[in-house]
Amino acid sequence: MQFKVLVQYSERLRRVNSRNEKIGVILDFLRRLKKGEAGIGVSYISGKIMQGKISITWKGLSELLLTPQHRGASPELMEVHDFLNEASTARGRAKIEVLAPLFSRLSKAKRRHLVSLIIGEVHQGAGEGLVKLAIDEFFKLSQDSLERAYLQKPDIAELFTFILEHGKTGLDNLGTRIFSPLKPMLAQIAESMDKVYEKYDDFALEHKLDGIRIQVHRKGDEVRIFSRHLKDITVHFPELVATAMELSVNEFILDGEAIGIDDKGRPVPFQVLARRTTRKKDIARMQKQVPVLPQFFDALYVDGNDLTGQTYTERGKVLGRIVRKKEYLAARTKPVSKSAAIAFYEQAIECGNEGVMVKVLDSPYRPGKRGNLWFKIKGSHTADCVVLAAEWGHGRRHGLLSNLHLGILDETKTKYLMVGKTFKGLTDKMLQWVTNNLPQYKVHEDKWTVYVKPEVVVEIAFNEVQKSPKYDSGVALRFARVKRIRNDKTAKDINTIMDLEKLSRIALTDIQ
Repeated sequence: MQFKVLVQYSERLRRVNSRNEKIGVILDFLRRLKKGEAGIGVSYISGKIMQGKISITWKGLSELLLTPQHRGASPELMEVHDFLNEASTARGRAKIEVLAPLFSRLSKAKRRHLVSLIIGEVHQGAGEGLVKLAIDEFFKLSQDSLERAYLQKPDIAELFTFILEHGKTGLDNLGTRIFSPLKPMLAQIAESMDKVYEKYDDFALEHKLDGIRIQVHRKGDEVRIFSRHLKDITVHFPELVATAMELSVNEFILDGEAIGIDDKGRPVPFQVLARRTTRKKDIARMQKQVPVLPQFFDALYVDGNDLTGQTYTERGKVLGRIVRKKEYLAARTKPVSKSAAIAFYEQAIECGNEGVMVKVLDSPYRPGKRGNLWFKIKGSHTADCVVLAAEWGHGRRHGLLSNLHLGILDETKTKYLMVGKTFKGLTDKMLQWVTNNLPQYKVHEDKWTVYVKPEVVVEIAFNEVQKSPKYDSGVALRFARVKRIRNDKTAKDINTIMDLEKLSRIALTDIQ
């Protein structure tokens, strides 16, 4: 399929309004895909590229949009994919040079669409959710069977290709597999221990760790480690590979957290630990500078057995048999009383952790789900926000972007709502990072403020949520301060207005 055909289908999606009409357009598109380009086509019609982030500045993208046009056939989807592959491994200016020949073969409209794909901003009123429904119709699957398959193979393009190759019967054999990472199970925010006890009395508590989520896979002498976004980060953590090889069972998938520790064995801030995932060289030196300790808290697969359907209690017993060293296990307890639960929470804070996780004892492991089975209670309220703008500083901060405009997602997760501003908590290093990096996402600016695309995520600590007619969210974070820059999260992973409602006494009906 030629790239221009994809663009035509995207334009058709923009013109129709009903969900069924959009699914029909996507279904027609899927039927036209050739087998070898199927995965690429599914990704593109979902509004994303298979390479993830290519990290081209707005200045570079503007230059590509102005590339002189030359006559030539519209590129095939496979050609576009190959160009993007090469650009993803190039550095700096070389990315532009790699993509220029591709852009020279595209009309203005096609160029704009390709740029939208690269930055993940395709506005066509249809995304992965509707594509999943179209795939359901394409293969005549039940929604339940597709959803189960999606949890085991969370890349929708890979899933579509798999079903094409293996047919519907292949789904029967599609379960949890070594070296095929699952989306991690997620937790909701709980306001307090009192709120948890109002609903549950049969749960376990774990220390909530300020580290990097890891999913460790081992089969024989091979070990691979995946991040919360299913990225292979094995090369960055050779000591975790060694730890996995120490365990007596030689085929497993374990869920956990990697924490950095100081010379006294206390957790180091996430900002320090994050350096381990950004360095591709000097791994041995980074090991000495930021030692890492695994803290496993779940067993998902052992010796051919999928454990995700078993209860938290049953999985915990298996984990205890596999991981014998206590220092490799996240601290946990089953509190006998509320006072014992509070004491465990206070111990977690004293140890330098963020708070506690609450996990219902009979809960199965639900990959990618955030339900009423796992909760997190932090020492102070925090929210992951996106930076919408930044103001130029004054005095000592003159020449630096400071005072960040903060946004969260609305309840539909399609719109960003402003919840305040803050310059507090920004260290000199953070200020320099913000000043160096935010301009690449610039949309426009005036004399005082640089307005940016929602790309940079920051973790914000705050005391409470209060009403505020000043912002379109209707609320503001009181005493907000920047805790850290979250390079491990995307703008789609941030908190929502519903999360903030749980931390306040304000009803959504009062703030809309």
